[in-house]
Amino acid sequence: MPHTYHPDGSMIMRVLVVGGTGNISTGVIKYLLEFGHDVTVFNRGVTKRPLPKGVKVIHGDRHDLNTFEKTMQENKFDAAIDMICYTPEEAESDLRAFRDVKHFIHVSTVAVFGGEPAEYPINENTRRNPVIEYSRNKVAADNVFMNAYKEYGFPVTIFMPAQTWGYQDGIVRQLGGGNIWIDRVRKGLPILVTHEGNLIWAHCHSDDVGLGIAAAVGRERCIGESYIITRWDMKTWRDYHEEIAWSLGQKANLVDAPAELLIKVWPEGTWLLASESRWNRIYSLDKIRRDIPEFNPRITLADWMPDYIKDLDARGLIPDARSDDTEDRIIRNLERMISNFNF
Repeated sequence: MPHTYHPDGSMIMRVLVVGGTGNISTGVIKYLLEFGHDVTVFNRGVTKRPLPKGVKVIHGDRHDLNTFEKTMQENKFDAAIDMICYTPEEAESDLRAFRDVKHFIHVSTVAVFGGEPAEYPINENTRRNPVIEYSRNKVAADNVFMNAYKEYGFPVTIFMPAQTWGYQDGIVRQLGGGNIWIDRVRKGLPILVTHEGNLIWAHCHSDDVGLGIAAAVGRERCIGESYIITRWDMKTWRDYHEEIAWSLGQKANLVDAPAELLIKVWPEGTWLLASESRWNRIYSLDKIRRDIPEFNPRITLADWMPDYIKDLDARGLIPDARSDDTEDRIIRNLERMISNFNF
């Protein structure tokens, strides 16, 4: 088909999205279509989520690298967005599969900056410090793409989203994920935080992140660049939890505890605390605001939460707080320890 152009000069393209049914993918596809692109998704067809009208589908397993690469070469695209590239081996496969595209977008993560940040605000040039296997693999994949750009001009752009919430991926707390804490808040029960909830956290709705990624497609000034993508009105964990409690008609009842203690006594419930949320996550967004001015997050946590809670309840995905007393036992033990001190 003949190419047409956006007002900013970027091209209307035939775009392939690897994945296409996940949390961020839904927002990406929504805005690719709004921008007039011809969209195809490649996935296994296992997730039975409906795709928007007009989206084409190619079924296959991207872990079968040879077949994946052959299929991508047989179906020529102008641009590709890989939402599910998690290893350097998959990145190398993408280089072969999409060697002829005009633009390739890799979705990475701010988890590449790891635990305690090397500087504030964290920016695209901040030293990487991955602390878990997931983020170490993402760093390795990022390096594959950027080395290919430097060596022979592979037209890559890398996005690093912070926590991205939406109907498919839910909402975390400072300690980690799981939905039982939502019922605790709804029932007025205490929830644990660290540093009195005063550390900064960055987050964004999946549709807003999707807009930023889709707006970059075909934009020459984005090639060879990486972008942190999240809201710029970052909140403390206290504000974050209070906003969620307010949407549930409650006031947040926060109990403070040392991060190291919580990680030791409750490892399965503190995965986020162990890797990221016991430090401030303050990001510079100067670069994305300069290069992708369309990215302007509009969906707030308070606006979104009531409908999200209704959706979770309808699907039976909020466990009863009484089904697990781990948090109550930790709080009782903390109170007992404090009462035993002689000041």
